[in-house]
Amino acid sequence: MKSTTSSDTVNSKAGLGALLTPENCALVLIDHQPFQFAGLRSHDTQTIINNVVGLAKAAKLFDVPTLLTTVVEERGGYLIKQLQDVFPSRNPSIAHSSTPGKTHA
Repeated sequence: MKSTTSSDTVNSKAGLGALLTPENCALVLIDHQPFQFAGLRSHDTQTIINNVVGLAKAAKLFDVPTLLTTVVEERGGYLIKQLQDVFPSRNPSIAHSSTPGKTHA
């Protein structure tokens, strides 16, 4: 009978087993709405939009489950158009409120 050493066992947390796949991850894009960028001063707004749209396109290309959220959508807080263009047939999966305890699903 052959003995098993630690080098014989496959570690799913190393090498190829450590890579993210559509089966073991998801992308959550939280509140990417125009008014959220209004007070932003730490980063260039267009750079952030370009980066999130690129990330969303990559997630779509690789079939990564993607969850979109919005806040105060009923008052004009819709997703940015560039993100809507990536997922044209999708509405935000979660529309939440800034009021604690109120979530619209």
